[in-house]
Amino acid sequence: MIYRISRSDLEPDFLHEIIYPNLEQTLYWSDEWDPEFYVALARAGFISISFQDPDRGPLLLPELQDRYAVLDWENLHLSRRIRKLRRSGRLEEEGIELRVVDACERVIDRLLDHHGQRTSWLTEPYCRLIARLPTGGDVDFSIQGVELWSTGRNRLVAGELGYTIGRTYTSLSGFCAPGDPAWRGFGTLQTVMLAELLMERGYSFWNLGHWKQAYKLELGARVLERRDFLARWLTARDEPADRLAESR
Repeated sequence: MIYRISRSDLEPDFLHEIIYPNLEQTLYWSDEWDPEFYVALARAGFISISFQDPDRGPLLLPELQDRYAVLDWENLHLSRRIRKLRRSGRLEEEGIELRVVDACERVIDRLLDHHGQRTSWLTEPYCRLIARLPTGGDVDFSIQGVELWSTGRNRLVAGELGYTIGRTYTSLSGFCAPGDPAWRGFGTLQTVMLAELLMERGYSFWNLGHWKQAYKLELGARVLERRDFLARWLTARDEPADRLAESR
């Protein structure tokens, strides 16, 4: 059973007494496409995607997971492939540059190309909602587009969509150059460079969301139970952090 969630459900007492302890309920739905509601969900620990329901149409699907994949910087693992790539001189030859931008249209377009518009959870209302979300490094919430560029070829080779809240960063979805062996490993490189940037800017940890994908554990993420995750999240989300949206 998936229950509808509303703004009143996000009152602190209801969250802590009813929603947070209920590990059997992880997924909720809403037909409210309001930026303030989306931000309130995110601040409470929900990660929201969307879904085209055959009866109700497009719905927002906030998820409060029972477990989260969390990357702490001391656990960041650089694979043999990434270490070899960095030693090869290829990054200098290509002019590899990580950019974090406020305007997310290019990242969203690439996500839709990579995952397929018919199968992606990025429905039209969700994309319109993204365009209305706060940017500019607001401590309460800031949507971010992450782009890995080859400046030598003027090519965007990997990236992701995510958001910052206080000293936390949360991933939503990512992409890499498909079908071209010349760019093998650059999707992983993007995640490593982003982790290093987050550490450099004083962020507390990276919320990678779902914990079952192998690449997250290979990156060094640990799996935290909901209670342990929220204990860290609810503190770090209210702490000030440096602005992330700058080139590197």
